[in-house]
Amino acid sequence: MAKRLTLQDRLKGRGTFQVDNQWLQRAPSLYLTKVKDPIQLTLPGLTRRLPPFVEWASYGLYSLLDPKNPTAPVRTTPTELLDVLGFARDFSSSLAGYETHTSDSYRMVEEALHLLYSIELERWDDWNVRYPGQKRRKRQTVHLFGRFLTSYKLIYPEGVTSADFLPDEEREDINITKGLIPDARPIWRAKNGPRPEGIEYQIDPDLVRGLTKEDPNIGSTKMPFKIFELRKTFGRNPTATRVLVWVMRQAANSMTRDLDSLVRELKLDPDHMSYMRGQIIKAFEMLEKERVVESFSIQAVDSSGRGEVTFIKSKDWYLTEPKDGILEEPEGTEDDES
Repeated sequence: MAKRLTLQDRLKGRGTFQVDNQWLQRAPSLYLTKVKDPIQLTLPGLTRRLPPFVEWASYGLYSLLDPKNPTAPVRTTPTELLDVLGFARDFSSSLAGYETHTSDSYRMVEEALHLLYSIELERWDDWNVRYPGQKRRKRQTVHLFGRFLTSYKLIYPEGVTSADFLPDEEREDINITKGLIPDARPIWRAKNGPRPEGIEYQIDPDLVRGLTKEDPNIGSTKMPFKIFELRKTFGRNPTATRVLVWVMRQAANSMTRDLDSLVRELKLDPDHMSYMRGQIIKAFEMLEKERVVESFSIQAVDSSGRGEVTFIKSKDWYLTEPKDGILEEPEGTEDDES
């Protein structure tokens, strides 16, 4: 039997990974940022937003894709995913001093996978569609329904009793629609272990087109693995995370951007513009402290409080190649052969 490659073996020589811009394009309206009338991942009737950890988990899932075959299913372990995300380890007394992660951390991974699979991604786009038998594509409006994960599997040790057959006091229903649909079928999970030994998942092909370069796509953004070192600092601040990812997406080493325009671009709350300007400035202060940007400055535009931010990326974080990561509205093309 072939030896299983470790996480270090699989990531050897890789300082960066790619995230599809279609996912990044819509991320500002998915998570716990303040925005009016958001377009977000949703299950019919489900209005709560995704917790910030889910965003970081999605980047972790992208980072483990095979660069040569990003549409292929990925098999990993909960521990490896937590290692990528930069979680600190504890010594577990139940495992005789074996270094592991906390139970809450493992539970967060399971909940993130469940949310990324079970919620619905819905969007309107204009695509060039070609039907069978037609030589030319025709510009048409497409209403797409999909999800981030097409499937995921939790792999348990041999002999584990299915949660379907456990007594009610030993299991819990994790179906997130149960509060909306009275007769929703329960999805059972054991309350107390054992933990899954493995995870297998597959990201929706529509959300890896920027990696495969298959039309329609708007490209991808390179991110360094060390971005996960910032999760502890930025993970509880969705606005700062949005600014961090936005800076990573910019192809230029330095640039100037109107703060009010940036508030709208990041889907922040334009009804509280003064406050959001301050939050963006605080985010740049965090980026400067972590050396993601070498420096930044704020210039007043007028007496109303409007301003512009000018920043220079740190050399260690300037990884984007020309034409990668540029923010733009998608104008993809689609070949429909079905």
